Order: sequence, then structure tokens, then C-alpha cells
Amino acid sequence: MLQLRMRKTAIIFVMAVGFFNQTHAQKKYPYQDAKLPVEERVQDLLSRMTLEEKVRQMDMYRGDFFKDKEDFAKSKSAEKIGKLGIGAIHDLYPRSAKMINDLQTNVIKGNRWGIPALIMCEMLHGYLDEGSTAFPMNIGLGATWDIATMDKVGKVIGMEARAHGVHFGFGPNLDLGREPRWGRVAETFGEDAFLNSEIGLAFIKGLQGDDLKSDRSIIAEPKHFAVHGIPQAGGNSSPILVGERSAREDHLPSFEKAFRKGGALGTMCAYSELDGIPCAANHWLLTDVLRKEWGFKGLVVSDLGAIKYIQTTHKVADSPKDAIREAVSAGVDMQFYDFSNEFWQSTVIELVNEKKLTTENIDRAAGAVLRLKFLLGLFENPYTDKNLIKERFHTPENQKVALEAAQKSMVLLKNDNNTLPLSKNLKNIAVIGPNANASRLGGYAPKNSVGMTVYEGVKELVGKTANVVYEEGVPLIVKGQIIPSKYLFTPDESQNGLKGEYFNNRELEGTPALTRIDSQLEFDWPWAPGDGVNVDDFSIRWTGYLKSDQALDGWLGLSSDDGIRMYIDDQLVIDNWTKGATSMVTTPKNIEKGKKYKVRIEMWEGGWGARAHFRWNLEKVNLQPAIDAAKKADVAIVVLGESNELVEENRDVASLDLFGIQQQLIEEIKKTGTPVVCVLLNGRPLSTNWIAENIPAVLEGWFPGELGGRAVADVLFGDYNPGGRLPITVPKSVGQLPIYYNQKPSAIHKYVAESEHPLYSFGFGLSYTKFEYSNLKLNTTEIKPNGEVKVSVDVKNVGDRDGDEVVQLYINDVYSSTTTPEKTLKGFKRLNIKKGETKNVEFTLTPEDLSLWNREMKRVVEPGDFEVMVGGNSTDLLKTKFKVLN
Repeated sequence: MLQLRMRKTAIIFVMAVGFFNQTHAQKKYPYQDAKLPVEERVQDLLSRMTLEEKVRQMDMYRGDFFKDKEDFAKSKSAEKIGKLGIGAIHDLYPRSAKMINDLQTNVIKGNRWGIPALIMCEMLHGYLDEGSTAFPMNIGLGATWDIATMDKVGKVIGMEARAHGVHFGFGPNLDLGREPRWGRVAETFGEDAFLNSEIGLAFIKGLQGDDLKSDRSIIAEPKHFAVHGIPQAGGNSSPILVGERSAREDHLPSFEKAFRKGGALGTMCAYSELDGIPCAANHWLLTDVLRKEWGFKGLVVSDLGAIKYIQTTHKVADSPKDAIREAVSAGVDMQFYDFSNEFWQSTVIELVNEKKLTTENIDRAAGAVLRLKFLLGLFENPYTDKNLIKERFHTPENQKVALEAAQKSMVLLKNDNNTLPLSKNLKNIAVIGPNANASRLGGYAPKNSVGMTVYEGVKELVGKTANVVYEEGVPLIVKGQIIPSKYLFTPDESQNGLKGEYFNNRELEGTPALTRIDSQLEFDWPWAPGDGVNVDDFSIRWTGYLKSDQALDGWLGLSSDDGIRMYIDDQLVIDNWTKGATSMVTTPKNIEKGKKYKVRIEMWEGGWGARAHFRWNLEKVNLQPAIDAAKKADVAIVVLGESNELVEENRDVASLDLFGIQQQLIEEIKKTGTPVVCVLLNGRPLSTNWIAENIPAVLEGWFPGELGGRAVADVLFGDYNPGGRLPITVPKSVGQLPIYYNQKPSAIHKYVAESEHPLYSFGFGLSYTKFEYSNLKLNTTEIKPNGEVKVSVDVKNVGDRDGDEVVQLYINDVYSSTTTPEKTLKGFKRLNIKKGETKNVEFTLTPEDLSLWNREMKRVVEPGDFEVMVGGNSTDLLKTKFKVLN
């Protein structure tokens, strides 16, 4: 009987344990009560979790761990999910509700507290996955100067992402774009703190909506925190050499507004250093300012590699473990692929056990992740409805917003003799140039998206009545041609191709992890280049011979994103070992027919995707077809600029001139005598001095999104009156940099052989109509330091077309205890004014607008005179004054 009773007791115990594991989520622990305040739920759940469970919440996993093609990979992901839960997953981009719901089900059942995973995505100007609505690149969105449109854009992105079960978006980028050589300037909304913050605020409110539990909302994560947009010499991740006052006055306000007024609940710390301290290890930035001053309770994510860089790049930690300690104690809550998940978690746990990280550090970080999951309503509803993707993804309504944003981003830079708009009665139109029939969406655009090109847009608009022809003229980047395998031979000459040795370090050291024959070098690797090779931190050596059956008097070239070099006959002919070669770096070479040349190519990869291209220019560029097309046309629309191969993360430049031989192309087209219009599609301001002087009409189109070609055509032929304004100053040369509009009074641009003025000023943009400003008035001429001033002005459309005007308000603190710019934007409104109509526009200047950081580093409004300036750009302005009394 005793044995029987014991057996029954054991059975009951096992059943009870099993029942608890399956049904504890229904048991009413306080954290499971949706009626309780979120903070109570966070603290209750934290009190129940082990250290290991908390640290798991601090980690980000790669999406490919959980997918088999587009399905949830249950067996593959079981080890990653385990029994501790999952903090966050990035790069997942689920294509079906079933995939993401199956994943969440397994994550929730796999941990004893029923904690779902936070799904993260890129969403800079569109939810990144394939088929999403692609909006203009951010620099173009800044050029709209339109708050309402930005709110719509944010809403579409949030809606499309959340329909896929995504909760957290990386963006917007609130860096000030004050260094146009920097490849990420295209991701910014421009150079000005006020424009940046207002455009960013509208974008964030659109993304997050009124309720994060809504199936239309995602969490916004402004980046890169902070002061990331002015890297030294334009080099990505280079030092930021500004002090606290400049940081607070110029760079932090956009973030402060995003968190305090926009309620943004994520941020990504920058991988650069600020005044000598890496941002990922900056306690003042991530704790004192962000959390203590601003009350931020969201999630701080490392930028990719930022924690690792504390040791490897900045050299302020002597080991990965010490770098992790510095980052977490400073205020970083979650890594972003810095280390393997296993190393990250075990190291954080070790640091706590060694008392080098505190329980408070861990609870802050894990609590931030849990807080977002509660706010998103994921404990109550972690799933997405199966019909949402079909109902809300890339709908006609969403595409309409993309077209509106593209139209509003167009900036008319020049229009001599009313060259534009073009007549729809033209019979022969040539659309010429490397960007004329190319989809230019910019970096971080939705995967595999193809936008309408300018040629397609023109053809769609006037192709029924006009003969519209296209010629590329010249390639944007002269890449040459892939060297065929038949011309490459292994070292023993036994087969075609080059011998590739792949090492799991950056130094080509030790025994190769993989040795194989690569038929040709034309690789783009999102992850590992082969079995047994690291995803990051690897190096490759290719060896063999080149022997051609054709003679070549031209060049050999290499392209890579990290270090690469080449030896021909044991002589070093290309050496980009330190920084890589993002475009094609070439070496002149005369190759004799039938002669054998010894080749050795070496590369290393540091992180986030890799590529290797080995090419030659056996075929030369021929401009003649484009010249012939222009001669036969009534007008030549020449479309030049950049692509995301030239302006993107880690694609920095030393020159702002047109890349390659584009300048030669437009000069040749101009010589034909055919009227020429230039359209620029680009992500950074370009020093197009010759075009500004010699071409009668110039339209800046940025990277205009999926319907950008139609938007350009609408402007060129007058169906849309351009109203965009420059969000960034366009310099005449690199030598003028920095040249943002609101520099300090002592920044004087006087050169021996260069103008002191930019090519185009901040806030500039033309229209097909004209506006007059009058009756600039203030409601008072004297206020107390805590007072407000109301500003009004009349704006009249004196032209013969309806059009949009961007009314801009600037102020000048005439004399102050610390230096201030002579002109700073403090208000703007974009409004449509019908021909002959006058609109009265009002602004309110608040103490926040008038304040500065004084010599004691206190934010105050100082007594004295203030100048108010209002107009349609930053140079042609009406002026008046008021005084702040003691």
C-alpha cells in the first residue's frame, strides 16, 4: 500500500508540474493583470526571474536562426529558444502571419513566464522587407518641410510593419546632416536642429500612433544617440569633436523632443566617440542626460558593433568582457550582433557574479525590454491577424502617400527663362543619363523594391503623344566587366578559377577554415561566405593566374567594403587594406594576349555583409548613342547623381563633384544645341557648379521612392508645382566645409580662390509661381524671460499658378553670454496658396525657442535684443525686433 501511495503521489506531482508549466500563464500573477500599471507589472515579473532569464531579455537574435526559407523552423530554432525565453529578434521579416505566430507560440511556451519575443526591423523610409511601400530617402523627406505628410509616412510604415508581427523599428535617424561627405547624410532630415526635430517628431508620432497596443503601431527608435552626424573628415564612425554646449544646443534637442514630446521608446547608441568617450560607454549621455534629465524609460540598443568597438576601435577597454561591462554600466540595454548570443549572455552573468555589474544594471536593461512588451500588449495578444498583411500591405492608399511625399520632396534649383514646365506638345524627348532609367531608392530601402524611373515616368505622362527615347550615356560607376572564369587559372593551372583560402580572422593567419576554387570573383555575401567560415571577422586569399585571349590596354579593378589589396606578378598594385574600396578601385594595366600574369588578391571583413569583385574594362564607355539621341530631340532631360553604392553607410567621399564621367556626359549633351534640363537623384548635396552656370533648369529629386519617376515627370511637365526646400546647404566645393547655414559669427568663409557663399542655401527652392511677404508684426516688443511672442506675416501668391510656399521663421539673439548663430530656424509652415490669394501666417516664439546654455551650463533666456526674420528661404527675409527684459 505504501508503494502504491508513493507511486500515486509521484504521478500526481508530475501531473501538477506539467499542468503548472502549461497553464501558469492563466494564473493571475500580478504581471499578468493587464489592469495593473505597467511599472507594477515590470517589477513583479523581474522579481520572479532568474539572472539567466533577465540576461536573455537583454539579447538580440538574428532572424535566420528561426527561419527555413519563409517558414518557421521549429527544430532549427529549438536550441536558441531553449527555456529562458527570447529578448528580441532582428532581420526576421516574416512573410506570413503563420510564420510569426508559430514563432511566438514556441517562444512563449518555451519559457516559464510566457514572455513573447520583441520583433525588430529596419524602417528608415519604409518597412525594409520585400513588397513594402518605399518612400523617398530621408534627406528628401526633410526637403518636404511638411509635418502632415511625415505623419502619414510614419503611419504607413508602422501599419505595414505591425501587420507582419513586427513591434520595433530602427529609426528615424535624427543625426544632423552637417557633413555631406559622410555616407549616412542621406539618412538624415537635414542640417538644422529645429527642422530635424519637427520632421522627426511627426514621423515618430505616425509610427507609434495613439496606442502601442494597436495593430497599426510600432515603437520608434531614434538614432544615433548622439551627435553622430558630423564625423571628422566625413568618415563613418570617426570622432565627433564637439563639447557639451554644442551637443546640447545643436544635436541633442532633436532627441529630447523625440523622447519627451514624441514618446519614442527606443534609441540606438552611436558607435562613434563624443569628445573622447565612446557613445556606447558614455554614462553622461546614456544615464545622466537620457534617463535622469529626460526621464527616458525605453530601450537603448547598441548600434551594430558599437560595444565591440569599445575595445577593437576606441581602445578604451582591454577585452570584450571589459567592453561589455563599460557598455551595460553606462546604460546600454541590448547588444546588436556585437558578440555571439552565448558569449554575450555568459559574460554578462559572469560580470554580475564578479560584482562588476550590479543587479540594478540588469534590472534596468531587462526591465526596459519587458516594459515595451507590456506597453505593446504582447502578453495579452502576441499574435498578428492572418488577414492584416493582405489588407494593409502596399495598398493603393499607401502608394498614394509615397507619391505625395515624392512630389513634395522635389526642389527646383534653377529655372531660367521659364524653361520649366515643359510643354506636353513636344514630339521628341530624350531622357539620358545613368539615373534616367535606374531605380534609385537609397540605402535601407525595402528589399528588392524597384521604383518607377524618370524615363518611365515621362513615358507614362506624355508617351502617348511624344516619342520618348532613353540612352544611359555613361554608367554611374564605371565598373568594367566580370573577368570570365576561362581567363582565370588556379596556381597549379589544373582548372579555371582562383584558389580561395578562407580564414576565421582578419589577418590571414593559421590554417584556412575553408579552401575552395572560386570560378570568378563576383561575390556579395549577407552572412558567411562558406561553410565553417565566420559571418564577420574573416579574411580571404585568392591566388592563381590571369591569361587572356584578348589584349587589354585599360585597367584591373577591385571592389570591397572592408580591406582589399592585389598583387600582380608579386608587385602590390592596389592597396586599400585599411578602409576598403566601396566603388571600383583600379590600376592601369596593359595585358598582352596569351601572356600569363600571377595574381594574388587578399581581403578582410569586419562586419555586416561583405563583397569582393575583380573586374577589367575590356569594353570602353561610348557616349555617342546618347549624343545622337539628344540631337534628334526637342529637349534632353539629363538625369545624373548617385546611387546607394556611392552614398550609404560606410560609403564616404572625399569629393562632392559628380562621380565618374557624368560631367563629361552633360557637357557633350549641351554642345548639341538641344535644350537641356538636368534632374539630380542623389543622397547628399553635390557641387554641380558647371551645371548651375550652364544648364537653364535644374531639379533636385533626391532618392524619391517607388513613385519618384512619376513625381519628377509631374514637376517637369507642370502637373505639380514644386514646393520643396533644401534641408541642407549645397557647397561649391569640399574646401568650404563645414558650411551649414547657422554657423557661429566667427565662421568666416574667405578663401584665396573660392567663394564665401554656397552654391545653394539652406531653405532655398523655386516655384512656378511667386510669393510676396508683407506686414511682419509682433504682438509685443517687450517680454519677460518666461514670456512668449506671437509673430504674424502676410504671404501673397502674386504669380499665375497655385503653389506651395514654405514660410520660414528665424531668430538672432543679438548679444549673448555665449556665442550664438546670427540666424537660427525656429518655425516653419508649408501651405498651399492659390494664385492671387493672401494668407496670414502665425508663429509663437516660446522660452524654449529663445533659450541658450550659458557659461554655467544652465539653460536660460537672457535679457537683451532678439531679431525676428521671416521669408521663403534663409536669405531673403523681412526683419523686426523685440526685447527680453530683466
